[in-house]
Amino acid sequence: MLAKLFYQDIKNWSLKNHFDVVTYVPASQSHFEKRGFDPVYELYADIFDLKKLLFKIDADKPQAQKNRLERMQTPQTFFALPEINNLQKNQRILILDDIYTTGRTLMYAHDIFLSHGFKNICTFSLSR
Repeated sequence: MLAKLFYQDIKNWSLKNHFDVVTYVPASQSHFEKRGFDPVYELYADIFDLKKLLFKIDADKPQAQKNRLERMQTPQTFFALPEINNLQKNQRILILDDIYTTGRTLMYAHDIFLSHGFKNICTFSLSR
C-alpha cells in the first residue's frame, strides 16, 4: 500500500533524473521469507526497470532492531551477483533503498559497485 501512496512522487522524480542502470538494496533471504515480499523492490518495481545486482546475507539482527552504533558497526552484508559483470563501467548507476537512517546500508551497497570499477553511482531513498 505504501508503494501506491508514494508512486506519483517517485515517478515524477524518476522522469527528471536519468540512469543507465537502476538497482535496489535487496532483502536478505530470511527477511524475504518472513515478510513474503521484498519491501524495497515492491516500492520501486512499478516505476523503474530494476536489475537485481546485489545479494544480501543475513546480519546478526535486522537494521531496524539496532541503535546507531550497532548499525555503524555492522559488517558488509552485500555481494555482487554475476550480472554486475555485464554492465559497462561508464554507466550511470542508481541504487534504491527505502529508509536512510545512518547511511550504512547504502554505503555498503555503493562500495560493491566501487570495488567493481564503477564511478558514476547515485543513491535514492524514500525517507531519511
